[in-house]
Amino acid sequence: MELENGSESPLEECTNTLLRNPDKVKDWLHLADKYMQTFGADDDKLLLPKAHEFLQPLIKAYAQNSEGFVQFLLQLRDCYDRGSAQFADVQTIYRRVNGRYVQQSRRERISRAVAKAEELYGEIPFTHRMQWMADLEHDWAQRRLAFMDQQRERLKLARLSTELRTDYLLEFWDIVDTEIYEGKIPPWNN
Repeated sequence: MELENGSESPLEECTNTLLRNPDKVKDWLHLADKYMQTFGADDDKLLLPKAHEFLQPLIKAYAQNSEGFVQFLLQLRDCYDRGSAQFADVQTIYRRVNGRYVQQSRRERISRAVAKAEELYGEIPFTHRMQWMADLEHDWAQRRLAFMDQQRERLKLARLSTELRTDYLLEFWDIVDTEIYEGKIPPWNN
């Protein structure tokens, strides 16, 4: 996307710098990820070494948006040939960042479920709450597997493509998030 005056946005300039330097993309993305993890939401100024200043738009855009950074990495990865070292390098970084994002989402989801359960059912001792959380996550895992099997059967496929799998997982977790919001969660284990 070009700005009205024909120039690129700072994030586009950063992206183009990454693409024009395929031999450095792995190191630069690794550094950007490290900087993002230390860049707080309230930080006004991000001080970077002069050689890394061009990464600032990327870091600021995605430091508080893990999902956005995961999508950025996929788009960047897909700019390289599938068999190239750069594709593999970006894929490795994508897997690490996506794994962290999935765990972050998991913690946020169970935290929302606990808060809703406390709202609906009152307080419960810590050990019972921990068992309830484990049981609920186990139930979600079983339901997720069944949901994915159902999609494979419906489409008559032995395996779902990565894109389809991602889309169906998003759909499944949206169902779970709606259930939490609506209070359709089991009562505490007593």
